[in-house]
Parts: sequence; C-alpha cells; structure tokens
Amino acid sequence: MKKFAYLFLFAFTLLILSACTEDNAGPRPVLGNPDAPVLVEEFSDFECPACASLASQLEDLILRNTDLARLEFHHFPLPYHQNAFKAAEAAECAGDLGKFWEFTKKAFQNQKNLSVDNLKAFAGELGLDQAVFDDCLDSGKKRYRVKGDINEGRRRQLSYTPSIYVNGQLIQWNGIVQFETYLKSLK
Repeated sequence: MKKFAYLFLFAFTLLILSACTEDNAGPRPVLGNPDAPVLVEEFSDFECPACASLASQLEDLILRNTDLARLEFHHFPLPYHQNAFKAAEAAECAGDLGKFWEFTKKAFQNQKNLSVDNLKAFAGELGLDQAVFDDCLDSGKKRYRVKGDINEGRRRQLSYTPSIYVNGQLIQWNGIVQFETYLKSLK
C-alpha cells in the first residue's frame, strides 16, 4: 500500500509539473530565415524605451539580411515596469494567433499605454480573434512562458534590457551600423 501511495504521489507531481510548464515549451518566435547561420537573441521589456528603439532597428536589420541572421525574442520584463509582464503574456497570446511580431511592434509603439484593456484593443486592431486572445490573456496561461524567459535571462546573469546575444555570446551594442558590420563579418 505504501508503494502505491509513493507511485501515485510521483505520477501526480509529474502531472502538475507538466501542466505548469506546458506553455513554456515550444519554439521561440523567430524573425527572418529560421535556418540562417547567425542567431541573434534579444532579451527585451515592453516598457523599456531603449528596447523600443532597438527592436525596430533589429527588425529592419534582420529583414535586410535574412540569408545571414535570424532573431529570437525573449521576454525580460523588469520588476519596476508594472505592465511589462502582462504585455509579454499578450505578445505570446498574439503569437499563438500568428501575429507575434506585429503585436510586439504595436506594444513598443504604445509602451506608455499597456493596460490590459489596451492590450486587448491592440489585438482587435491587428484583426486577431478577440475571444481567443482575451481568453488566453485573462487565463494567464502564458505566464509560464514569460517566467521561463526571465529564468533564462537570470541564468545568463542579465540585469538590464535590452540585452543582445549573437550565437550565444553577449555583445555590447554600439549602434546599428557597427552591429550590421559585425554580423556580416561572421559569414
């Protein structure tokens, strides 16, 4: 009987853990050619002004160099930005509906207006299925994905946004021109 109780407890624990992490699994949103040889990883916060500026520059750069680089986005909402975590969840919900990058652009353009009501309005403006988006955002089912990104950032000892990695190495941002030159040197 004791053996059965331990087996049950073990199975129950596995079930709970898998439910808690189900939305942390799966591929990251990628901009550009997923098979490009250079991986650029952006750790970002939707309420960070520097992140907004960098995001548009990186998007343009990646789209000009799709044969060379691809961009993966990671959420790293800073604790003092009160709406950044929910905005990150909203971006993941939009990603489930095929509009991750469009939503991130909208969030960065409106970073002083990231209330839940506004996030839902952005989804409507992007033509997303409102009921599906609202359910996703209200349920909090993407919080584990965002927490997974935060934990990855902490594992890498990040303390600021934006943080950029190129092929796993943290780089110092010195402007778009120098960054593009650096990327092209990796060919």
